[in-house]
Amino acid sequence: MEQAKDIFEKLALLVATPDCYDEFFNKMNFMHVPCLKSTLSKGLGLGIVAGSSMVKIPQVLKIMMNKSAEGISIYGTLMELFAVSGATAYCYVKEFPFRVETDDF
Repeated sequence: MEQAKDIFEKLALLVATPDCYDEFFNKMNFMHVPCLKSTLSKGLGLGIVAGSSMVKIPQVLKIMMNKSAEGISIYGTLMELFAVSGATAYCYVKEFPFRVETDDF
């Protein structure tokens, strides 16, 4: 039972700060607004990143199973790569944080 608690705590700490984890699961205060905002923001951010990276998995699996990339447009792939690279470079130059750590409560 103790092992399940440790696993749950590690997973919860991926989206909640240690203070928010304490607020939610030790004090049972699920309506703490700063922690709700922080946890929701981190959870959505991780979900978006995970979802957008998984969108290419079916295409990669088809290529691997067929051992061929026939039918995939090189220009479409290059345009997609350019768009992602451009957006990443812009965010890097503007110093946008990938993940915001907040402890304001």
